[in-house]
This record gives sequence, structure tokens and C-alpha cells, in this order.
Amino acid sequence: MSSNVAIIGFSFRLPGTTQETFWNDLLAGRDLVTSVPENRWSQETFTHPLKDHPGTSYTFKAGSIGDVSLFDAGFFGISPREAAVMDPQQRLLLELGWEVFEQAGIKPSSIRGSNCSVFVGISNVDYAYRLIDNLEAVDSSGGTGNTSSIAANRLSYFFDLHGPSMAIDTACSSSLVAFHQACASIRSGESSMALAGGVSLHLHPYTFVAFSKASMLSRKGHCNVFDASCDGYVRSEGAGLFLLKDYDQAVADGDRILAVVAASAVNTDGRKSGLTVPNTKAQSALLQQVYSRAGIKAAEIDYIEAHGTGTPVGDPLEAQAIGEALGVHRPTDRPLPIGSIKSNLGHLESAAGAAGMVKALTCLQHRTIPATIGITSLNPAIPFNDLNLEVVTDCRPINKEGEMVIGINSFGFGGANAHVVLKSHASGSASSACAHPNQLPLLISAKTPKALKQYASHLAAYLDCHQQVSLYDITYNTLFRRETFDYQTVFFASTHTELSTQLQTFAASETDIPPSFAAPPSAKLHGAVFVYSGNGAQWFGMGKELLSEPLFLETIREIDAYFCRYADWSIEEELNGKHGTDRYDCTEIAQPALFAIQVGMTQMLRQRGIHPAAVTGHSGGAVAAAWACGALSLEAATQ
Repeated sequence: MSSNVAIIGFSFRLPGTTQETFWNDLLAGRDLVTSVPENRWSQETFTHPLKDHPGTSYTFKAGSIGDVSLFDAGFFGISPREAAVMDPQQRLLLELGWEVFEQAGIKPSSIRGSNCSVFVGISNVDYAYRLIDNLEAVDSSGGTGNTSSIAANRLSYFFDLHGPSMAIDTACSSSLVAFHQACASIRSGESSMALAGGVSLHLHPYTFVAFSKASMLSRKGHCNVFDASCDGYVRSEGAGLFLLKDYDQAVADGDRILAVVAASAVNTDGRKSGLTVPNTKAQSALLQQVYSRAGIKAAEIDYIEAHGTGTPVGDPLEAQAIGEALGVHRPTDRPLPIGSIKSNLGHLESAAGAAGMVKALTCLQHRTIPATIGITSLNPAIPFNDLNLEVVTDCRPINKEGEMVIGINSFGFGGANAHVVLKSHASGSASSACAHPNQLPLLISAKTPKALKQYASHLAAYLDCHQQVSLYDITYNTLFRRETFDYQTVFFASTHTELSTQLQTFAASETDIPPSFAAPPSAKLHGAVFVYSGNGAQWFGMGKELLSEPLFLETIREIDAYFCRYADWSIEEELNGKHGTDRYDCTEIAQPALFAIQVGMTQMLRQRGIHPAAVTGHSGGAVAAAWACGALSLEAATQ
């Protein structure tokens, strides 16, 4: 078991951006903070400029992910009635769970019953507050729908995962603590894989009211991280989920490794000057511990994604901890770069660490650190020079060879601290060459006809915008690395444009689509089906090149040894074309040759670990199918 953990997939929802635009938004230094959507609650009723005014907040500025009411309940086997009383945070986690497996190229059905674990950071119970406001809407599903533990357990239930499954609440460090616990579970051998992350949505004014009374929220509506004008933070919502795996196992399985978790650690402040005041000594001790455990020196760190909320108390204390533990141990001409994504999109509270992790992963991918925005004058309460720290205020490429190191820092207002160290991973360039690229098959499937057409439309749009992505890779991953459902169709094309046109035509058609597999779920097969051809599939020269493959030639000669009892000619010689070009016009020549070729190809596939879940055949191919499934021996099949 490796001490390192690999990140092999992730998905997220963050304010004001999408998974496609996120990196460009960071590079452009965009401010993604807006306000709580008007349809969440009556802001006029709950807004007042005085913080002491009862039952109100002085701000509803926030980072928002928009409409959270939409949910494909049927896809997840949830009734509309249950979905209505189910916390949208649970709905969002289910969506991200499916997406993260797809992004990792892992079919969810392939890990059913595994000891994959789930660790979810979650603090918010806003939806329960809404139901309390209207108890008549509560039914038997309201309990599971609004219990934090179920946020994790529902993922384990839907995907049939048998590893540890738990919700973790350490306030603003929840998602990074959950990430650490997932890493620990994998390192101990308790889990083979883990889903880890966090979620937070704004569904009730309660927390805005409570935090404005404590003067935690910025009246300006910005997290002015490390800036002299910082006046509190702006609340934001969103979620992030990551798929983790033991590093050595990920390499062995050929997974795409996005980053390596070199180390992670958590601790707690203990007794301090106040319950919600950060403890510099505890944070500094944690940083020293985690980098010592990772075997990484301070001078080797390329960037620290700080918690950095923009509060007058939190920023100076965190900077002091980072500087004392790491900054002062670097050369003075190379101060430690720090920054925070909260300057762009606000503070996601229980999902804050997930947002920082998403930024860190994309920084490793692009080998660039985006600017921390909103800084006009550095906070004079932070001695940046003495601490050997430098806030990244312009996009900064990492111009060094080899491994990059990024740390993500997080702490909760109750004193729970967490830190994760990521290293870049140099992936080998896999070839996507195809022997016959003229026509490639694209299989798409969905649970309903409507969803199938929507998928076709979305995929067409993707093809139009991603002409540089190998068409072979797209068709391969769609066929072998995505789940297959009842409603299916297949297209053949040689270019992105051709395939996109076919998909658009299909999506716009009004033709009813029958299910491609009407058998009950328990009868469905998982794996390849081998179809063996009979007379009519032959052509002169078939199989000749395969004779250079030792196993194929050995199989042909084995068949010939049985076949010579019944014929005065050799299949090997026919495949070599020694007796003319028109021999396959004769059925008595074509059928044995087709049989022998297909047996030889089956043996070659078996040698490569590819075995059929089912076989079928027509005409003489039925004999090859009978041999392939073990119904006939090779000697009997040759008779």
C-alpha cells in the first residue's frame, strides 16, 4: 500500500462559473460574487442596514450557483414526492457523484459492492429550516431528506458502496477535513477508493442574519483577502467532489492521475483567546507536521492556497502561521507565494476547502497561479517581508522543470484546522491511434428517450467546440468508460463535423425510440458480446497479415491438424493465397476459413484479457460461437 493517494476525478459547482469556463474566469481575474437569488426568500423583508435590527441582515451579497430546484429524480430512482422534501444539497451531491465517476472514466456499475468510502463535509441545514416554517409539507421522507449523515449515506446507497460513509461538520474546514479522512482511509487499506468533498447552499436567511449580528460579513460584498480594506467575508455556495485512490493501484489500473496527495493532516486549536479566534501556534504546528510528513522542504513549495477569507482577525493570524512554519525557512529572495480563491467567488464555508482544491488542481494542470484579486493595498497588520510571504497579484507561470507542489489550507471557526499537500503528476502520453480511422462508432445511451436526445444534442455541441480532441478518444470513452442504459443508438463517422451533424439530426427528430435491451435488470450482461460471422463475410486476403502473429498461426495449424482428416487442402495455405484469388467463391473453402480466422482472433483477444460475456453467430459462425462458449471442443467444432 502506497503512502501517496491519487486524485483521479473531480466535479464541482462554483458561483458564477462552469466547469468549462472556470480556469479562464480565474485567469481573467473575474469577480464572481453577485447576490442571493431573489426567489430564495424575500430579501426586502430580511434586509436592514443596522446589524442590531432584529431578524435582519445588512447584506445578502453572495456567490450563487443559480437555480438549485432542477433535479432528474427519475435518473437516481427517487420519486418526485421524495425529491420535493429532500435537501438540494443531497441532490447536488448525487449529481456530482455520477459526474466524478464519468470524469475518471469509471463505470459506476463496475464498483458496486466495493469498499469505496464516502466522506462529505456539510454544515448547512437551511432546507430543514424551510420545512420547519411549513410543517404541513413534512412527510416520511423529510427525515432522511434533511439529515446531514444521509448526504453521505445516500451516495453509498445509490452507488452500492460498502466502505465507510459519513458526514463531517467542522464548519469552514469541513470539506478539507473530509478529504483528509478519505486519504487516511485509503492509506490504512480500509478503503479501495473514496469520494470526498463538501457542499453548502443558501436556502434560508437564518445564517445571514446570525453572521451579520456577529459582524462577520463584508458590507462591501467582497472577500478582500490580505487587503487593508478587508471588512469580513461574503458568503458563497457550491460544492466539489473528488475521487481518490491508492497511488500504486491507480498506476496499475491505468487511471488518469490528476494530482498526487503527498500528505494531509488535521488538528484543533484547543483553548485560546476566544472560541472563534484562530490559533496561530496550532496552525503553524500543523503546517510543520504535514510538510515534514510529506518530506517536502519549504523552498520546494510553489504556492499556498490559503483559507484567506478577508477578515481583519483571520487573515493576519493565518499569514503569521504560514510565515512562521514555511515562509521564513525559504531564501529571502524567494518569498512563499500565497493567495485565495475567495477573492474571486467568496467563502463557501463547509465547501471552502473543495473550492480551494479545485483551484489547486487546475493550477497544477496549467502550471500557472492566477491572481488573487481585489488588492489595492496590502494589509498593514501582516508583516509580509518579515514572514517572507508574497501575495500573488498577477498571473504567475511556474517556470521550473519537474514536480510542482501546492498546499491548501483551511480552518473552521470552532478551531478545526486542515491542510493538504498536492504534487503534480507527469502522465505518460497514451496513443490514441486507430488502425481504421475512416469510420468510428459512437454509442450513446440514456434511461429515457428524451434524455437520449438531450445527450445527443449536448454531445454535438461538445464536438463543435472541441475539434482538437481526438475523435477516437471520444468514441472509445463513450463506448467503454461510460455507463450503458436501456435506450441506445449508434452512429458512424470519420470527422467531428460529420458526427455532430448526425447527432443534431437525431436530437431534432420526432421518432420514438424503443429500448435497446428490454430484459429485466437482473438479466443484463456486463461485458463484451462476440458475434461470429458466416458465409458472405469472406474476402481474398483475409487473415493473411494475422499469420505473422505467433498465437494466431499456432491456432490455425492446430485447426489444420484436425481439418486434414476431412479435406485434402490446408486452411493456412488458403489464407496465404497459394491456390488463387477466387477460392472463397466456394462455400466449402470459405466456411472453414472463416471459422478458423474467428477462432484465431478469439484466442488473441483472450491472450489480451478480453473475454466475452455472451456469444452468438450465424451460419458457420454459429459453430465458432459454440466453440467459444465451451459447448464444443475445437476438435468437435472442426468436424
